[in-house]
Amino acid sequence: MMLLSTALVVACTSSAPRAPAGPPSIEGRVTALNRAGERIGSIRVEANPSDSSGSDKAVVTITQGTEIVRADSTRADFNALSTGQWVRVWFIGPVRESYPVQADAARVQIDSTE
Repeated sequence: MMLLSTALVVACTSSAPRAPAGPPSIEGRVTALNRAGERIGSIRVEANPSDSSGSDKAVVTITQGTEIVRADSTRADFNALSTGQWVRVWFIGPVRESYPVQADAARVQIDSTE
């Protein structure tokens, strides 16, 4: 019983971010960044930036609660994001069904810097 309790405490206090369940809401290139004080900012993510319409595109709000990580799961912050990066984004809350869609990010994973 003591061993189980210790394992549970260690698992709950781990500093490594946990990957969200399910596939990302969108993945693509960061084509724009907007730094905006209290809400931190937003990024525009496009699955195929050369398409003017038809491919997945999103304006994603980054908040204090958004988890930003690198591909190796190390933590990062908004300053680690830049245009041209390939990212995966998991949305949280309602998605505004415009084009591009607008949503808040639960997690942003930076997969490449190209």
